[in-house]
Amino acid sequence: MKVHRVDPAAAVPAGEQFFVGEVRVQPIVSGTEGIDIIIVRFSPGARTYLHSHEGPQVLHCIEGRGILATESERNEVGPGDIVHVPAGEMHWHGAAPDSDFAHLSIRPPCETSWTKIDPLAAD
Repeated sequence: MKVHRVDPAAAVPAGEQFFVGEVRVQPIVSGTEGIDIIIVRFSPGARTYLHSHEGPQVLHCIEGRGILATESERNEVGPGDIVHVPAGEMHWHGAAPDSDFAHLSIRPPCETSWTKIDPLAAD
């Protein structure tokens, strides 16, 4: 057993390859251990590009206000909310325009198919 501490200071820049805006990540458990767990911290308005995973993903919202959306549905979420994203579903997630947002991403080791589509570029 290993206890992992949520520590905003341990988060490192996520880069621009998969995100729009400032995003930081704190890896918790590596996929080599059978499950991939990462804390993702979004600055206001930051978000992922549209993408899908070969396996399911669970997002447990822990701080701030965010948006979790598919190509046709948008949900506002906050601390305590848990979102299940089925395998293969195109989706994106990020912070509300006026709030930081953090969630815990939990999924089995699997491939992610990324687009370069900014889901809010047309808004």
